[in-house]
Amino acid sequence: MTKPGARRQEHHVITDIRPREPRRPRRPRHARAIRRRRLAAAVVGAAAFAPVVLFPAVASAAPGDNGDVKIHATTTPVDDERNEPKVCRFYLDAFNFDTLQQVGWTIDPQPANSGTGHLEGTITLLDGTGHTAALSLPNGQYKLTWTFEGENGAGKHKVFKVSCVTPPPNTPTNTDVFGNVVPAGGADTGVGSTVSGSDPVKAVGGVAIAAAALGGGVWLLRRGRRSDG
Repeated sequence: MTKPGARRQEHHVITDIRPREPRRPRRPRHARAIRRRRLAAAVVGAAAFAPVVLFPAVASAAPGDNGDVKIHATTTPVDDERNEPKVCRFYLDAFNFDTLQQVGWTIDPQPANSGTGHLEGTITLLDGTGHTAALSLPNGQYKLTWTFEGENGAGKHKVFKVSCVTPPPNTPTNTDVFGNVVPAGGADTGVGSTVSGSDPVKAVGGVAIAAAALGGGVWLLRRGRRSDG
């Protein structure tokens, strides 16, 4: 019995005693390695079916891509970077070709097959600049194209016009940048249908015209003799 005034002590008896679960055995290391390989293979497989985004490749600028070739009358200084689209006797002046040593060029009638004038050659560069000797073509419109090794894309070009006017008698003269005496008054004054033999280019147009004229004269002379005979 419990004495009066004393606290009753309650005792809780745990009747639900569960046995402790045994620990799971640890997987061996090779099993974990196999699992990681399978996971990596799954990631690669998913990436194979993912959409592919292609970005266009940006072409790096090649040495000389910023270069330019100007058309100058022979009276225009070589350090003048203006372009003159209408000339008589002229030369090509190259600027800003970086470390290049040579630029190739051609000049043909524009539009194509509209004339017989043709010139081609190279410009030797020093510190990215250089120029040709004096050039000459029959009157007409022409297309200049220049190319160089390692360039990006097709060759660059310019269209210009050769327009030579025969100066009147007693016209004052000037000396051009090559030391030639030329008529004063403008870039289109002078005779541009002849090509100097000292120019380091292939003057196909001028030679072809002269040869055709000479051949025609010989043919007419022979025909006249046959008629008389």
